[in-house]
This record gives sequence, C-alpha cells and structure tokens, in this order.
Amino acid sequence: MYSPISPRKLPKNWKAESWEAVEPWYLELEERALESAGDLEEWLLDRSEVDAAVAAVSCRRNVAHVRYTNNAEAEANHLAYQAEVIPNVRKSGDRLDRKYLESPLRDALDVNRWGVHDRESDLAARLFRPENVALGVEEEECIVQYGHLTGSMTVEWEGETLTLPALAKYLEVEDRDVREKAWRLAAERRLEDCDSLENLFDQMRSIREKMAANAGFSDFRGFRHLEYGRLDYDPADCLALHEAIEEHVNPLLLRMQAVRRDSLGVEELRPWDLAADPLGRPAFEPFEDSAGQVRVAAALMKEVSPEFADDLIWMEGQGLLDLETRPHKRQGGFMETFEDERVPFIFANSGTTHRDVETLVHEGGHAVHALLSRRLEPGSYRHAPLEFAEVASMGMECMAMEHLEAVYPTVEAKRARRFALEGVVSGLTWIATVDAFQHWMYTHSAHTREERSEHWVSLRSRFSGNLNWTGLEEEHAFEWHRQLHIFEVPFYYVEYALAQLGALQVWSAYRVNPEQAVAAYRAGLDLGGSLPLPALFEAAGLKFDPRGTLLPGLMAEVEEAWEQVL
Repeated sequence: MYSPISPRKLPKNWKAESWEAVEPWYLELEERALESAGDLEEWLLDRSEVDAAVAAVSCRRNVAHVRYTNNAEAEANHLAYQAEVIPNVRKSGDRLDRKYLESPLRDALDVNRWGVHDRESDLAARLFRPENVALGVEEEECIVQYGHLTGSMTVEWEGETLTLPALAKYLEVEDRDVREKAWRLAAERRLEDCDSLENLFDQMRSIREKMAANAGFSDFRGFRHLEYGRLDYDPADCLALHEAIEEHVNPLLLRMQAVRRDSLGVEELRPWDLAADPLGRPAFEPFEDSAGQVRVAAALMKEVSPEFADDLIWMEGQGLLDLETRPHKRQGGFMETFEDERVPFIFANSGTTHRDVETLVHEGGHAVHALLSRRLEPGSYRHAPLEFAEVASMGMECMAMEHLEAVYPTVEAKRARRFALEGVVSGLTWIATVDAFQHWMYTHSAHTREERSEHWVSLRSRFSGNLNWTGLEEEHAFEWHRQLHIFEVPFYYVEYALAQLGALQVWSAYRVNPEQAVAAYRAGLDLGGSLPLPALFEAAGLKFDPRGTLLPGLMAEVEEAWEQVL
C-alpha cells in the first residue's frame, strides 16, 4: 500500500548501526565543497537522509526496549546507541548547522521552500552546547529507569496479576465499593515507589537545570520552550491560557460534576466516581483483544474517511501495532515513525474499555498524519510542531465521536459521547494543572519536595472542581507521579490544550459540513511541518489560539452537545 522510498545516496538496506558506520557520511557532508544554490540544496537533502537513517535505528531500539522493559539486551542496545552514537551525531549536526548558516549560498535558496528549515537551524545553533550532550545521555538513563519503575507496576486482583491499565476497567463498574477498591489498589501500588520516583525526578530536574544554565538561561522553562521550537508563543501565553481555562472551562466542569454527583446519588464525588456510568449501568467493554480494538477503531475512522481506516488496517497487517497491556511494558501510548521506511508504529497499553478505543483513534490520527506527509523533504518537514501534530490526533477523535452509533448500540453510543465530551472539559483542566505545575517547578528551583506536593494540591484545587480527597492526602499529593510527560518529556503537555482548541474547531466545522471539514483537515496534515505553526492551522481552516480566546464559544458548543446526551 505504501511503497518503499528509494535511497538518494545511501546504499540500499544500509543501517546506521554504529558511529563507525555513520561517521564517514557526516564527514563527507562537513568537507563537501558547495559552489551553487543547487549544490547547497542537494547537500541539505543528503544530510536529511543520513539524519533519517540515524533516527530510524534510535527509534527502533527505543521501541524494542519500551515494549519489554525487562529485556536486558534491548535496554543495553538502546542505551548504547544513546551513549555512543547520538552524542557524536549531535556534535556533527551542530557543525553542519553552522556550515549551512555561514554559507553565502543561503540567500539564493527559495525562502518558501527552506524558510522553516532556516529558522530551525538557527535556533539549533543558538541552543547547542557541547557539554549538554553528555547530560542528555544521563537524562535518557533516568527515563529508562522511569520506564522500569512504571512498567513493573502490577497488582493482585481476585487471584489474577493485573497491570494498572488492565485494572482500569473496574473503575467503570456500577458497584462503588469495587471502584474504590480498584482505585485504592492502583494508588497504593504507585505509592510503593513514591520515594524512588521522587528521587528520580529530582535527579532529572538537576540535569535539566544544568542544561539550561549551560545554554545561558536563568531557568529550564525558557530553555525548554525554545528547544521545542516555540517561536510563535511563549510562557506568558501559556499562563494566560491557564487563566482562560480557569475562567471558561472550570464552570462547565462544575456543572458536569454536579450532574454526575446527583445521578450517582452520592453526597460528594470521590476520585473513584469519575469513570463510572452516572446512570449506574454496568461497565461497557466494546472489545476483548487487540484485533477487536482495531476493528472498532477502524470502523469509527471509516465513517470519517475510508482511507483513514485503510491506513490503520494496513498497519495491523504490517505488524506496526502493539496494543495490549502486559507486565513489563512501559505505560502510556505513542505513535513513532520508523524513518528508514517512513511508516508509523503505534504503541499502547490497552485494557478493554471505550477509553482504549479513543486512544487508538487518537494514535491513528497521528499515523494518518505521518503517512500523508511521508513524501516531504527534508526529513524535519515530516514532523509537524507538536501543537499541530496533536490536532491530527484529537481532531480524528472529535470527528469519530460523531459516528459512535455506527459501531455501538444506541445506548452505549450515547454514553460514550457523553464520556468524550466530559473528557474534553476535564482534560483541559488537567492539562492546565500539569502545565502550570511544571512552570512553577522549573521557575522555583530551590523548592523542597514538601513545597512541590503542596503546590500540586493547590493547583488541583484550582482546576479539579469539587472532588473530595479526605483521607487520601498522600495519594493526592503524589498524584502527579502518574503523568509520564512530567518525567520523560517535560513541558510537552500544553500542546494538548492548544491542539484541543484546534480539534474542537475541526469538530465544529465537521458537524456543519463533514466533507469540507475532512478536506481541510487533510490539507493541513499533508503539509507536515513545512510551514510555521500558525500557517499550518490556517491551512487546515483553523485559528491558532495560544491564549484561549476561542474558549467561550467552543465550551458553549460542547455544553450544548453534552446536554443532548444527558
């Protein structure tokens, strides 16, 4: 279905397995004489091919490790590449960036073709510090340790050993005592590793703050925002977005919680009351295994566009999905691209709930994005900024939500739609909490663990509505440990809120004219990362809104749709 991409200069089937294999290609690029704009463009494309070969090996080794965190050989292979190859690639990459930036031939290149690359190269050269290369290896070792800790978290439930994702379905059952037991069991298991996770995070924070200082920044926040290429918004915009969510999303969250509380017939909502059906119906399990999960997700995506479903089914046939939960599998889910073949791979840790269907539809949106943009050169253009990449995934979820009746019984479709709409609202407040927490942590470098816990609790009070944590003070204080982004990819979270604003615009347009909305969505995805962030939103018929000015209107539409399924 997707033909292999023929190599430009590299030998067919060549793999960048070691620095000895890779170094000659980078040396040739460093030493190559460039005499015309055509030479420079050819040089850029050749470099892209070598970079993609390295990225492919790095990605495949990481995927092999996170699929089985107890596989010592896979872990050793991953860490060896991060320690022996990637540092040398980064140093060579910096020299190549500077060669490009210093070339007088740059002015002759088409700015529309190379403008984004130009900006990215300049930023990379400004931020690169040789001493941060070794620190990056240390950080990766910490990330691997986090995967070990979370991947080994299992509990005993009625004589069966379950991972925490597998336990999640019991949070949806009718019996409140069972829900509480499941919730407490998961929380207690996380607390067993509380000290280890706190120590690990402090180690990570120290490494990151050294990186920022080496690059001349007063705090890690400023460094990380630029490292992510956030040139079209800044931390002040993020803080304004938090305030907009507090003003325009929190009130709807409170109304939703009040209806849930009354429907459940409880005096106060507890943490184990948030996933259960408010009408007291038994938990709904729409599939039994990964084949069933793909079948349901593909059916939803087919309603949006048959081509989207075909992509997911093709990936299943190619062995590009690993979905089922199991012990020693890293928690969370993601989509990665194997750059040697330019194909996506989806990793998940699925139970058997509708939430897991949503996860696969979400990652399926990322996969569609990767496949639509696989032809683009240079390789960096095949990866959109995170804020728009998440529009691909969240937009797919929003459009698929309109077709739940096609795959579920009517009563279950209505329940799932309510769940999705409530998830949009609670998700925005959770994103604001996580992002605000990181802003505080990395601009208060001298904080203690106790102050960190206190600030987390204060943020949850600000954004979580009316939730009773009495008797759960320790679980509440360390609740943030379950958010892997804080450990593995700091400050990668506000993107979800910015993308949700884009995805809700996709949804709003789709409800009016599905064909036109899908065409605009596809047009934006087709551009990959070849345009600046606001231009990508515009190409998809959307407005980039880093301060949340669209929230009042979007929340009104969400509330109207929610009231229709009560």
